Amino acid sequence: MLSIVTDSTCGLTRVEAEELGVTVVPMTYTVDATWHEEGFVGENGDYGELFSSGVHVATHAVRTSVFEKVFRERLDAGDDVLCVTISSRLSGAFRSAEDAATHVASDRVAVLDSWVTAGALEFLVRRARTLADGGCSLEEVVSDLTKLRQDTRIVFSVPDMAALSRSGRLGAIRRAVATKLNRYPVMRLAEGGIEQFEDGRGARGMAVAMSEQVPDGTTDMVVSHFGPRGVEAREVFLAARSRFPEARIRVKDGGPVLAEHLGLGAVGLSWA
Repeated sequence: MLSIVTDSTCGLTRVEAEELGVTVVPMTYTVDATWHEEGFVGENGDYGELFSSGVHVATHAVRTSVFEKVFRERLDAGDDVLCVTISSRLSGAFRSAEDAATHVASDRVAVLDSWVTAGALEFLVRRARTLADGGCSLEEVVSDLTKLRQDTRIVFSVPDMAALSRSGRLGAIRRAVATKLNRYPVMRLAEGGIEQFEDGRGARGMAVAMSEQVPDGTTDMVVSHFGPRGVEAREVFLAARSRFPEARIRVKDGGPVLAEHLGLGAVGLSWA
């Protein structure tokens, strides 16, 4: 049997994780030196209020020892192990998982950098389970996901550039506060790194720009909101529904770890 491991930015609910047989390892974050574990979708409380009332908020990648413990438990149960993590260019979780696999030293463990996160990471995890249930080997699943991650995408917009600037993940992207001019920067992950490709005028313009990135024929999407669901998430949902009236479109809370890096009020759209 193939045991699938991922981190808590994958956007799964507890029920979904149980149905898929996926072990979700929690990321952690601190608010004014108090530690918190990121839970399943819908189990993180009012983290927006917590962040707003805090002075210093920071996130922390999963430790190597945590991944190693999970890997050994699943190996002892007789399973092969595939660990699919948030993009290595966004978090140190992938490096921790790689180090854990090195310590375990088993050819029955594989670690894959998803290049994505949130709903896009969920799609890869779901694909891994489908392949495993269909009888594919660990090597075959890794090969398939390595190709699929190039077409599993997430586009997103932020209320301003402040949070991303603090995170140090912007690269050459301008750091201006775009929405002061009613402009929403629209970005995407390309091979795991952030790149800006467009501005949207107002929430509706931003939503249309995001939905236009989705290829024709897409049948399944996830809208992620970071912090309370606001007008931006509603507009993205409506724009996606307008283009793809027959598609399955789910709206999910993106969770506190990504919200800290993107800023409360950010919104994303994922597909595979």
